[in-house]
Amino acid sequence: MFFNQHPEIFKLISIKDISLLSDLDQKINILKHGKFKYYKMFDIDDIKNFINNLDNDKIYTVIPFISFNVRYDEPYTVLSQQILVTKQSNSILIGNYIQDKTNIFHEQCDIDSLKSYYTIFKYKSIEINFQSYKKFS
Repeated sequence: MFFNQHPEIFKLISIKDISLLSDLDQKINILKHGKFKYYKMFDIDDIKNFINNLDNDKIYTVIPFISFNVRYDEPYTVLSQQILVTKQSNSILIGNYIQDKTNIFHEQCDIDSLKSYYTIFKYKSIEINFQSYKKFS
């Protein structure tokens, strides 16, 4: 329903620059209810598959993290603040951003000797409060 009334916002989220939830959350009211889902990636190309499988009319928040054993109840490393994405988001932009964050993680933690780890997206859809959005635009 929001998409039909405001399709322009879907053309702004993570298209030319990475859109972070924290940037938007300070300006408008975002409803973040709901349960997180997980998407395990085997390589950076899986980001395109992830985006292609999103609903057309929803905005999602994504927390990218690295896990060494794909157990969500075990420790993991968060790569970034929450990223906003839609089905129209630029998968190459997001992939490059995640790769940069992963490279920084490698450098800071000196983990080149690790043989395997998984990049996982923890994600859920969010809703923008229309009244606060009108004030923002």
